[in-house]
Amino acid sequence: MHGNRARLIGLLEWLRQSDFDVTFILQPLDVEDRRGLDQLAKMVARLEIVRPPARTVTGSLKQAMRSTADALLPGKVTARLRTVARAGRPAPPPVREGSGTAIMSSDGRHIDTWCWPTTCGAVRRAIRTDRPLAVLTEYALLSKCLEDVPPGVLKIIDTVEVFFRNADRFHIAGLEAPVVCTAASEKAALGRADLLVAIQKNDATALQEAFPGKDVVTVPYSFRQPLPRSHGPGEATVLFVGSSNPFNVHGLGQFVQRAWPAILTRVPQATLRIVGSVPPVRGPRIVHVGLVTDEELAREYQRATVVINPQVAGTGLKIKCVEALSAGCPLVTNAAGADGLEDGAGVAYRLASNWSDFTEHVVTLLTDEQARVALETAAAALADRLFSPSTVFAELSAVLGRDREGGAHS
Repeated sequence: MHGNRARLIGLLEWLRQSDFDVTFILQPLDVEDRRGLDQLAKMVARLEIVRPPARTVTGSLKQAMRSTADALLPGKVTARLRTVARAGRPAPPPVREGSGTAIMSSDGRHIDTWCWPTTCGAVRRAIRTDRPLAVLTEYALLSKCLEDVPPGVLKIIDTVEVFFRNADRFHIAGLEAPVVCTAASEKAALGRADLLVAIQKNDATALQEAFPGKDVVTVPYSFRQPLPRSHGPGEATVLFVGSSNPFNVHGLGQFVQRAWPAILTRVPQATLRIVGSVPPVRGPRIVHVGLVTDEELAREYQRATVVINPQVAGTGLKIKCVEALSAGCPLVTNAAGADGLEDGAGVAYRLASNWSDFTEHVVTLLTDEQARVALETAAAALADRLFSPSTVFAELSAVLGRDREGGAHS
């Protein structure tokens, strides 16, 4: 359900299949349940959960943590690769309120205030014990740990989100999205890495331009094998999948206010199903499903007539879009949702430039079976080309394979 967590699980699965032993160090920033922890523990050689420092911050940071939801943290690798963990969801100690070590201003804060001293200590101990091939941090937010990595060990930042890129994306009327960190501190943090991992092509271009001397690879998201599409004649199910981050909350609210009434006027039998931790919204023919398992989510995609991503702002790769395309679902999204997926616009998914466009696209796909089936076929083809495991991990595999054979880093 949580897109970044799903991508992390895919990365860990690939590392295990590639015979890397991973020790995962988790700095928990926000706790919802233990299911993710139990799944994580089964996938790594060792899981260490870092205790929070004695003093943590509450208040305005809570929303910031969740908008960065599932922020990962540096983990180390036993005998070979060291991978870092994302803090965001599960953790035994209830650390739901405080996660950073400094108050955030409207202009952001220094990126290193996200990383706990106890986390850096755990990384230092892990390096001494495991003598890893590489240390990888999920997000630059926790990259302070890389300062303790000795020469010869590959330092990797899996950026997940590049916050400095197009910072004006956060300045949207009606959207209150906290600035996670200052651009200057983010760039300084990214400079610690030997290898920068982007989640999509536009992020990779921005990183390569900002750091021309560094290696940059792209690792998007590989969705598990989808279920065959199955929806009956006359069904008109519109599916929204999303967590409670501000971009989802704002986008869904705008859709329900500005597009849904017009859709119902023309397709009265339509139903909007809302899946995930995004707060419920009120309106006619809206079903709030809430959190679901991976298997239940796969069935939601299987049965959806149309999938929507009405975000008007955001960062990184929109995992909900990748999942919809990979499941062969007709997808309607705004430009923010299509960031990094521009190759498929108008062919593999419908791109809306305003809410009138959005309404027209949804209505067409609910009522025109020929158009819907054509989009399903194109969506699956695009996903197979961009998000198959062999494509997703090809660049990272080449770098790790080179280092496995003896490449040293100073």
